[in-house]
Amino acid sequence: MSAVKDSPGPVFAGIDIGGTSIKWMIVDEAGTILTQGNEPTDREAVATQVGRIGARLASDFPGLVGFGLICPGLVDEEKGTVVYAANLELRGVQLARAVEEATGVPAALMHDGRAAGLAEGLLGAGRGASSFLMMPIGTGISVALMLGDNLWSGATFSAGEVGHAPVFPGGESCRCGSRGCLEVYASAKGIARRYEQATGEDIGAKAIEAGIGTDPVATEVWATAVRALALSLTHMTLTVDVERIIIGGGLSHAGENLLAPLREEFASMLTFRDAPE
Repeated sequence: MSAVKDSPGPVFAGIDIGGTSIKWMIVDEAGTILTQGNEPTDREAVATQVGRIGARLASDFPGLVGFGLICPGLVDEEKGTVVYAANLELRGVQLARAVEEATGVPAALMHDGRAAGLAEGLLGAGRGASSFLMMPIGTGISVALMLGDNLWSGATFSAGEVGHAPVFPGGESCRCGSRGCLEVYASAKGIARRYEQATGEDIGAKAIEAGIGTDPVATEVWATAVRALALSLTHMTLTVDVERIIIGGGLSHAGENLLAPLREEFASMLTFRDAPE
């Protein structure tokens, strides 16, 4: 945990529950970060772990007035429940209630991709766009769809789960039970897994990126990831026709090593129209 700064007024906690780690921070009313930290995700006891983190933050910050939780998967934001999250092995877990019971402080739960999209619309690359699609690429992949001022969650809170939409039908198995899903090929975890499968080396997506052009396996795995992403973006563009596409998440730190070939592949698939911004 980072050093703690005092605040004379109310403070707010954000907890990001990911497939690899759980991150948290405390901010004041001005948005100043007072402290932040992370720890590896315990997939065997996620709700208990999140409740414990919340209790510690509530104890350290008596002025804490609310928790904002974000999580991947199918998230019922009205009930504060994770309906299903393949990468966390959660089904029907009431995460918001777990935090409220552990702390006595109100908590709200939101899908992590939609939360990222909301943030981009308010503060980031989505500002000024009439519509946009935000795709965070990390341990998993999802999208947030902003149409005007409406962040679309779908009829069953399932909108945006493109990570489990097949891009290569009949391809490699996915944790969700399907085959050929986008996450299998293009998530950071999927890229690392496919490289390890081919070489026996577990080196992570960042090291694989560094091997582009010199390591034939890394080059092929990365190119397949780019093609999978381009296929997914093509399907979504031709379906919803957004003004702007935003790529985020940990894999976006690859910068032009990811974005340049993705732009080229994406444009080649849109044979009769231009790509969005």
